[in-house]
Amino acid sequence: MAHRSLALPAPDQGWVLYTSGSETARGNDLRALVGNRSDVLIGLPAAVVSTFVVDLPLVDASLHESMIHAQTEKRGLGGKGATVYDYERLHRGERGETFAVRVVTDLPESLVVPTAAGYTTSAALRESSSGTATLWREQGRLVFAIHVEGAPAHFQVLSGRPDIGAAAAKEINLLLVGLRGESVFVAHPATELVLSVAGGGEAEVAAFRNALSIPVKVLEDNGIAASGEARERLLPPAVGRSRKKRRGAVRNTALLVAGLIIYAVVGVWVWKDARVTKRAIASLEHRVSIIEPDVERIQLAEERWRSLEPAFDKNFFPVVQLSRITGALPGSGVVVREYRTSEKTIRVEGQARDVQLANRLLEDLQNLAGFEAYDWSMPNPKVEKNNTATFVIEGKPKNASADS
Repeated sequence: MAHRSLALPAPDQGWVLYTSGSETARGNDLRALVGNRSDVLIGLPAAVVSTFVVDLPLVDASLHESMIHAQTEKRGLGGKGATVYDYERLHRGERGETFAVRVVTDLPESLVVPTAAGYTTSAALRESSSGTATLWREQGRLVFAIHVEGAPAHFQVLSGRPDIGAAAAKEINLLLVGLRGESVFVAHPATELVLSVAGGGEAEVAAFRNALSIPVKVLEDNGIAASGEARERLLPPAVGRSRKKRRGAVRNTALLVAGLIIYAVVGVWVWKDARVTKRAIASLEHRVSIIEPDVERIQLAEERWRSLEPAFDKNFFPVVQLSRITGALPGSGVVVREYRTSEKTIRVEGQARDVQLANRLLEDLQNLAGFEAYDWSMPNPKVEKNNTATFVIEGKPKNASADS
C-alpha cells in the first residue's frame, strides 16, 4: 500500500513531514510531528541502519529468511531482542540471487511512534533510477546511496565534514572502489551521482564535481518521492505490540457493541413477548369471567348429585347395607343395637360377647363384597362389668376426603 504522507529526517535537524513530495510541517520531535495520525510512513535515518549485500544460491524462497539471518549474525548485527532486519532481491542470475539487507539495531525510543502507518528507510523514499548514486544531507550529515533496480542497494553516512567539496568527493571515490568487490555493483555500476544538497556554493560544487570519479547532476528540488511503501520487517517490536493492543481494543469494543445490540434486540423481543403474553392473559381472564357462572352452576349440580347419588346406587341403599351388615354377623355373640346412615356414612353400634368378636365383625365388614368403596374403623370397644364389649363401627367412602 502506497502512503503519501512521509516523515523524513530534516537536512539540518529534526524532522520534516511531506505530503505527495511537498513539505507540509517541521518539528524537532517525531512523535509530536506525527501526533495521532495513522497514515504517516516514517523513513528511518541512515545513521540507524546498517546495510550489506549478499549472494545466495538458488533455493526455495522459504529459506531466504533463515539464510539472511545467519548472514546478519555472521556480521555481528544480530543477537539483540529489538533488532529488526529487512531484505530485498536486487538481481537473479543462473548462479544465484543477490539481496540487499538492512539491519536496525538499538532504535532510539524517540523514533518509536505507535500510531505510524509503517517504517522504511529514508533512502527508499528518494527518487532514483538504477545505476544512480545519490548524495543528500540528513540531520546535519551527508548520506551517500546507490540504487539498483529502483531499490537502495547500499547507503551510509559519510564520515567527513557535512560540506560539499573535494573531501566528500574523495571519500565517495573510495566507497565506489570498495563496492566493486560486490558482483551486483559490477553488473550495475553507478554511472552518475545526483546531488541533492541545498546551500552549496558554486565553487564547492565545482570542486566536488572535479574530484568525483563519475559525473554529477545537481538536483533543483528536494528529491523526495511522492509516495512510499512500508517494509513490514522494519516495524519496531514496540509498534507491533501497540498495534496488537489497539486491534484487541477495537475487537473488544466491537464485541461490546455487538453484545449491547444483541441485548437490546433480546430486550425488545422480551418486551414485545411480554405485551403479547399480557394481552393473552387478559383475554383468558375475560373468557374465565364469562364461563365462571356456568362453572359455579356445574359445581352446584355436582354437589346436589352427590347428595342424591345414594338414591340411585343400590350399594348405598340403607336397606341393602343393613342386610349385608346383618349377613356379616356371627351366629351368636353379637347384637346390633343401632344402625344409622348419614349421606354415605354408615354407623353401627352394638354389643359383643367379648372384644374379639367385635374385632372379627370389623374384619368381616372390611372384606365384605359390596363394601369395597368403604373404609371401616372402630375405636377400642368399651368392656362392661359383665365382660361384654360395647362397640361403634363407622364406614366412610374411600373418596370422601378427596371429594370434600
